[in-house]
Amino acid sequence: MSIYDHGKEHFLSDTADLCMCENAHMSKQNIQDELRDRQKAWIERIKQATGKSYTEIARESGCAASTVYRFMGGQSDHCLSAATEAKIKARFGDNPEKIDAAIPVPMSAIPVVGIVQAGLWQAEYARPFAMADEFVSVGPDPRYAGLQRSAFKVLGDSMNLLYPPGTTVIAVSFYDLGRGPKTGEKVIVVRKVDGYEEATIKEIEILADGRVALWPRSTNPEYSQALILPVNSFSDDFPDNGCHPEYRIVGLVTQSIKLE
Repeated sequence: MSIYDHGKEHFLSDTADLCMCENAHMSKQNIQDELRDRQKAWIERIKQATGKSYTEIARESGCAASTVYRFMGGQSDHCLSAATEAKIKARFGDNPEKIDAAIPVPMSAIPVVGIVQAGLWQAEYARPFAMADEFVSVGPDPRYAGLQRSAFKVLGDSMNLLYPPGTTVIAVSFYDLGRGPKTGEKVIVVRKVDGYEEATIKEIEILADGRVALWPRSTNPEYSQALILPVNSFSDDFPDNGCHPEYRIVGLVTQSIKLE
């Protein structure tokens, strides 16, 4: 072999080694790129499945808020560390497609059992639950868990600062609550006239002498005076003669549904 051939052999050998090194480098880079792409796609699926931001995903996983945000925003050429990936995986799992975007809130169908006239008294204000032909769907109310709720449509404008006409109010019975109303609460009041019952809705104030003031909350100057009820008007107990008093406060308004 000539000196030239010998040198050529070394040149070919060095070139082959160089190509191998370059290929090894490219292979490592490709692996890193593939891992980063996989991690980004995974994080994006978590975001889409849960509706959470990148910052929320990081915080809920116990990572620095900027970790995921910078990574997904292309501000980092590196992959997520194994520790960071493990934290996110522990919180959101391997298959974010299976993560519910939100835990469904159990809804209840509340029967609309009648009408309350905000201002005047509304006769035949309520009908039995079984006769209800309209319902509204509302979420649970942990304040009154286990209590039966009823819905009423509001007519009139004596409470339009709070409940414009057409508002639906949800109420629970004071009898079920086992207590009387408190100042500031909105209540359904029933009065008995000639054997019939009629109802209205007002805001209550317990006066110092124990009497009850029922206030309208209206833009109409016609409704500016309170209706004053005697002491113990919120008692739902039947007296000895089996008849209710002329006035009684029967329902606590717990929620309203209205158009803005």
